Amino acid sequence: MAPSVLGFGISHASPIVPKDNVEGVQKALEFMEKDMNASPYDWEMFYVEPNMDFEPLIKKLREREWDVAMVGMGLRIAPPLTVFFEKLVNTLHKELPNARIAFNTSIESTQEAVKRTLELEL
Repeated sequence: MAPSVLGFGISHASPIVPKDNVEGVQKALEFMEKDMNASPYDWEMFYVEPNMDFEPLIKKLREREWDVAMVGMGLRIAPPLTVFFEKLVNTLHKELPNARIAFNTSIESTQEAVKRTLELEL
């Protein structure tokens, strides 16, 4: 059975994405979806917002066993998202105690981040 991976990121349609960046973010996310759907992983994406209610996220986390939670770079690099990022990571840690948490450095590095995290000696 393929490792299950749940990705987290900001949608291109999010109000926090600058208007002049929407098309680029949309294309990048489409690339990532295509790349991860062609990967050896059972991939799903969950889009988040800084002001969101965490109940739908927690429900998604409890749907099944997840091997990896992959947190997108866009959630980590923006200082205004620091508190949200911390809440997300701590929620993942609490709800998915057996899952690995991966961090990509770009859209293109998502598969690499998942692979690297699964291969870690713990």
